Amino acid sequence: RREPPSFTAMAFVLDYVQWCISKSFRPEERDRANEERLTRIHEGTKELKKQWDQPTKDAFYWKNKRAQAKYAYDSQPMLKKMYGRRGAYEDYNLD
Repeated sequence: RREPPSFTAMAFVLDYVQWCISKSFRPEERDRANEERLTRIHEGTKELKKQWDQPTKDAFYWKNKRAQAKYAYDSQPMLKKMYGRRGAYEDYNLD
């Protein structure tokens, strides 16, 4: 004979509450797990910072002809007046 669903649900809830209470009375285990997690995260951040220290472009990237041509093209006076080339509030008198 099966028990009505309410009894099994109630048993599940009671088991869960007991598990939560028993877990809260073991602070050493919780602190150790938290310390391990923080150590793993810290090691990952060291790797990320090493990657950030690497240059995104090589030393003479800005001296190649393509980069120089783009710089010369973008600094033409007519292009400077095109939309998207000005500051956001340049057209407004903010005084």
